[in-house]
Amino acid sequence: MYIKYVLVLSGMLLLANSCFAEKPADFVLTGIGGESCPLLTRSSELSGVFSLSKTKSYDYWLDRYLRVPLNYSLEIDYSLHSLQEVPVQNAAVNGCQVVLKIDDDSGWLLPGDLNFLAIDKPGPGIRYVIPLRTARIKKISFEINGSKKSGLELRLNGLRLTERFYGFDTTGEAVLTSPFVSRGVGTDSQPLTSISPDRDYIIGGPRFLFIDGIKDSTLITAGGNTFQYIANKGGGGYQGLTVPAVFLASRSDVQISGGVETAVLKAAPLHNETPVPPIIADPGFILMYPQDEWRGKNFEVFCWESFPNILIFDTASYEQQDKLFKRIAFFAEKKGFKGRLARDEEIAELHGWNAHDYSAETLARFFGAAKKASFPLLDEELALREILVETNIIKVSGDGFTAGSGAVISVSRDSPDYLRLTFMAHEAFHGIFFIDADFREFCKQRWDNLDTDSKRFITSYFDFQQYDIGDSFLVVNEFMAHCLQQGVSASGKYFGETLANRMYEKSPWRRALLPPRDEDLGSWPGIAETFRREAAALSDYVSMRWGLAAGRVWRVRA
Repeated sequence: MYIKYVLVLSGMLLLANSCFAEKPADFVLTGIGGESCPLLTRSSELSGVFSLSKTKSYDYWLDRYLRVPLNYSLEIDYSLHSLQEVPVQNAAVNGCQVVLKIDDDSGWLLPGDLNFLAIDKPGPGIRYVIPLRTARIKKISFEINGSKKSGLELRLNGLRLTERFYGFDTTGEAVLTSPFVSRGVGTDSQPLTSISPDRDYIIGGPRFLFIDGIKDSTLITAGGNTFQYIANKGGGGYQGLTVPAVFLASRSDVQISGGVETAVLKAAPLHNETPVPPIIADPGFILMYPQDEWRGKNFEVFCWESFPNILIFDTASYEQQDKLFKRIAFFAEKKGFKGRLARDEEIAELHGWNAHDYSAETLARFFGAAKKASFPLLDEELALREILVETNIIKVSGDGFTAGSGAVISVSRDSPDYLRLTFMAHEAFHGIFFIDADFREFCKQRWDNLDTDSKRFITSYFDFQQYDIGDSFLVVNEFMAHCLQQGVSASGKYFGETLANRMYEKSPWRRALLPPRDEDLGSWPGIAETFRREAAALSDYVSMRWGLAAGRVWRVRA
């Protein structure tokens, strides 16, 4: 009798052990490098489908602790499904809750709907990104507080570690979002987005804000600064905007007044490379970027967010700019010097430019010629060459260099603010000219259809400025940039008064190339009207293509 009892009891123990043995779940946790980390459970729920009609807890373990670096989150990809024709968006009001817990940290309520993003239903799914404070993960639990009337189930599609962010992205099949974000309507009846991370979950180190799908004029308040996005009136162009880390305070609160599809606050990448990679920025941010935040004393290098293969150098002075680009200027454009390497003593007393622009082809030719001739380059020119190679604007090829993709432009802090705006527009349109064949063709058509007297006037002015007017590519490029460097309304005065009078007063023999002057006005109204018309045509083109305009290449201003 005693033996039989023990055997029965042993059988019960064996049965119990088999019921509660750890089994691998059908889903895994994806680690930082994309590795699959299996999850074990004693629950009967292996597939990750949780009924919301009951109250229950489901625990899953990793076979070992998984390390979590700073600024990482756990992304939970899931969707809600109705089993009884119950509207899915009613999950929250039906009293159903799913709380996710990571080890012994506080739990996070998974959204049952997207009302906090002003979306009345979740669509195909939700990817909820929970910030992690722990340095390692061992256990993940789902606590279901359900309702028998819900008729809903949550289907877990995956778990993965991802870089921490706060915000949302509504452009994918599933809405990507995080805690500490909300959308509603502001006092001005505009959509209002708020991103305000709790103090315990602040992103460590520098951070940047990325916004996409900006459909109308938008105000961005971050780090005590307010910026206005300049809406694209033409309908074309890139609708993303990166607010660099330097414009965000450590607290990282952000408000966006205006409609957007994506607003993501992330940690800025830390770089130890030499040379340091360009900072992604709109020209508007480059113009107001604090010089004391530059990574180097003499210049900072950016890449234009809308055209990432155009580098923009902002230099501390004209002197520093000359060390980078003066010899290239003479090699590329200057009458009497083009195509040859000029030594310092030859050009020391000659003026370069106060702003610069060069194509990948020109840069490859210059550095290739210098290498072939063993021409001594300045340290600044060597640093420039290294940056160009690293960014694929030029490529090392045998004993020389070939063109990669892109262009380089430069402005200087020695220029007064009003000239920095003009120079940025002028040089930036040169950059686009270098990289876009359709734009070049449109500019050539405008030039080809320009009347003879107007061509004679402007080429004489370029000759006066020491451009090589025998280079038709250069002439068309400069014609375009001079038309687009200021607003259309200012272009008539610029050509018909400023440039014409400059030639009239400083180069008397060129007066024969000008039509009669209106002595009462002291200007040339015919020239003014011709070039105002050309500026308007070019402005319409860049507006349609890229949302830019004559005199404006930036999409944000303070």
